Amino acid sequence: MNESLVRYLSAIDVRLLENLDGGGELSVDVVAWLRRCTDALLDGSMQPTALADDRPDWYLLTAAFVTAYAPEEVEELEGQAEFLDAVARAGDVVLTEADRAYLWALRLQLGIYPELRAAQS
Repeated sequence: MNESLVRYLSAIDVRLLENLDGGGELSVDVVAWLRRCTDALLDGSMQPTALADDRPDWYLLTAAFVTAYAPEEVEELEGQAEFLDAVARAGDVVLTEADRAYLWALRLQLGIYPELRAAQS
């Protein structure tokens, strides 16, 4: 069980614990959903503000994913991404190069998560 992930999600919203599997890790299905949303942001089929309106948990769960599973480089890119703050302020959002760099790095980590989980089993 990933105790730090459980504490992180509990501190934000206890309801987010529903996204964990029986082992206390983010479920593979949830991570696949996070990746689909990330793909939609990258290909422009979904705008960041629409994602915030329709699926606000994406922002909370990706932050938890980065904290729990991603290498430090992805955390650094997350810190440089501008769209996360712009969405929080409900402003208009146009993805910058820094935003795209973060989303591509996040997409990569989300894509390898199922393999990492399988290797841990």
